Amino acid sequence: MDQLKTDRPYLAVRAIITDESGKVLILKRSDDSCSAGEWCLPGGSIEYGQTAIDAMIREVREETSLICNEVKFLFYLDSLPGGNLVYHFVNLFFLCVTSGQVLLNHESSDYTWIGPGDLNKYKIAFRNDQALKKFWEIVI
Repeated sequence: MDQLKTDRPYLAVRAIITDESGKVLILKRSDDSCSAGEWCLPGGSIEYGQTAIDAMIREVREETSLICNEVKFLFYLDSLPGGNLVYHFVNLFFLCVTSGQVLLNHESSDYTWIGPGDLNKYKIAFRNDQALKKFWEIVI
C-alpha cells in the first residue's frame, strides 16, 4: 500500500462471509501487514481494469482460499483519512457465499467467526466495525 498517493480516494472491496449460524468471518492482520494485530473483513483494492466483483472473488481466494459461489453487493462506506488512517477508501461491501476451508495467506495470522455480541472483543481495522454493525442491522 506504500505506493498509494494520499491525494485521491481508492476503491476497495470487503467480503461479508457468514457461516451456518450467521456469524461473520474476520481475519487478524499479520505482524508485517498494515494495521498489524487488528481484525478486518477479507478484501482489498480493486486492480486497474478489474471489476469490483472480480476483485472480490480474487481477494477472498487469495486471503482465505475460499471459493466465492455467489457475490451480492450490499452497500458502500467511506473510510476517510483521520486518526491512524492515512488513505481515503471507498469500500464496497459484498455478501459472499463461499465453499472450501479457510487457509490464510501471509497477510493474516488468524481468523474467527463473530456475531454482533462479539464485536467489542476485537480491535477492528479499516472501520470494518461500522460495516459489520450496518450489516447486522440489515439482517437482524
